[in-house]
Amino acid sequence: MSGISSATAMLIAGGAGTGLAAGGKIMQGQQQQQAYDYNASVALINGKNQAVSTEQSFAARVGEQASAYASSGVDITSGSPLLIMAATAARGSAQSEQIMQAADEQAALDRYYGKVAAFSGTMSGIGAFLNGISTDLSSYTKLTSNPTPTRNPTAPYGPNSD
Repeated sequence: MSGISSATAMLIAGGAGTGLAAGGKIMQGQQQQQAYDYNASVALINGKNQAVSTEQSFAARVGEQASAYASSGVDITSGSPLLIMAATAARGSAQSEQIMQAADEQAALDRYYGKVAAFSGTMSGIGAFLNGISTDLSSYTKLTSNPTPTRNPTAPYGPNSD
């Protein structure tokens, strides 16, 4: 008889299945990391858009204040009107900065979660590989260490035939 034994074939098939399972877990972790990285990019884009919108809103508010003061005949280049408009602009800038800081923090958190997911996938893959190989080798050992009993082909059949 030529070729490989059935035990060896089972070991090879089990090893291949184990390798695929391990690779799948690792790839799953990498895909999760990519999703978290994408979410981080979206958080930064959204934060920037919100910050720009806030700055524009406060700039419009300062313009409205200047128009209201000027239409009332108040000098807007000095004194209280100038201080109020400067305070409004500063408040807008501070809010815009807070929005960007929150977006940066969310993006950093998303990137961290992505790294954790990738690491978890790698560890799960390694664990699945080691568990699978251990199971495969245990089965192989059981199959190959218990030799098939042989009998004398010329002996008669029956319990007392020796």
